Amino acid sequence: MSFVLGRTVGGYEFLDIINSSKTQISYRVRNALTGRVEMLRILQEGLQHDQLRVERFLREMKLHSHLVHANIVAFHNALEIEGRLVIVTELVEGVTLAERLTLGPLPLREAFSYMYQALDALGYAHAQAVVHRDLTSGRMIVTPDGTLKLCDFGLAKSLTSPELTQVGTVIGTLGYISPEQVKGSPTLDARTDLYSLGVVFYEMVTGRLPFHAKSQFEIMLAHVKETPKPPSEVNAAVPEELDHIILKAMAKDPADRFQNADEFHTALSVVDAAMDRVSGKVQPLAAQDVMEPPVAPSEARPLVSGPIALPASLQPAASMSTSLFREMLSSHSDISELTIIGIVTAVVGVVAAFAYALMSKH
Repeated sequence: MSFVLGRTVGGYEFLDIINSSKTQISYRVRNALTGRVEMLRILQEGLQHDQLRVERFLREMKLHSHLVHANIVAFHNALEIEGRLVIVTELVEGVTLAERLTLGPLPLREAFSYMYQALDALGYAHAQAVVHRDLTSGRMIVTPDGTLKLCDFGLAKSLTSPELTQVGTVIGTLGYISPEQVKGSPTLDARTDLYSLGVVFYEMVTGRLPFHAKSQFEIMLAHVKETPKPPSEVNAAVPEELDHIILKAMAKDPADRFQNADEFHTALSVVDAAMDRVSGKVQPLAAQDVMEPPVAPSEARPLVSGPIALPASLQPAASMSTSLFREMLSSHSDISELTIIGIVTAVVGVVAAFAYALMSKH
């Protein structure tokens, strides 16, 4: 039995159905007290008496209710309506990352932004001892302003709670599943999520999943045995430095991956910064580029003795245009101001010396 649209029950007005799957129905509802439009999820009628499904639904309620983060869909309420358990969450207007990827691979800047947000969300969840275990591009919602929200904690597990899944049972979505999930390991930890996020990252920059096969068994075997083609070989716009990051996240052995979200984030930041330098973005000068060792008074040089010498990092390359060089100088106002002061001081000194010579003749 599904809820009748237009009817208000349990304090919620049922507006329409967002989606319906074999296991759940999601409704757009309006909270009768606050007027806020939210999302309400419920198990399909045929699963109301499935003990494992109900236990997982209850566990999702408990785990999700403790996760409060800007990049995780907000939990609002859990209750019974007409004898059926429901979860009420934030309704996020946007598209899933999977839907966004139907248009092709993402620009690198967009992909990096989503990765940083996903890593922030996972880092927070892992700090609360929660492992998602079913991370896919379809479980990430992107809003019109570029905010990414992680959703659907149906297979999430607390590292401190009992295991509901039998040992040897494969859980997760095959395209994104970690090798240890394929093997049915009973001790999945945060590194499982990082593997799946590595797959999502691969998908973001190439527009496709790393493994393709005719059967589910072959896909599972590929996750355990095969090394995916480097992303840069699939999409020439991907720098080779990024290959290492993605393939490390997808290492077969959890010990060879990033050990936590912070490590992943840091490695990504290093490549991000390197890409900025390659693209020509002016970076802050290092101290050695703007300072020289002091000289003794007896060895002091004239203020100006020929062309003004600039630090090596400010010397224009042969291919650099004059306008770009001026722009680079202007971005370091402390350097350009000192140079101007030196020139002005030198000119004043020359003029004074010339005036003194004229006066001496008279």
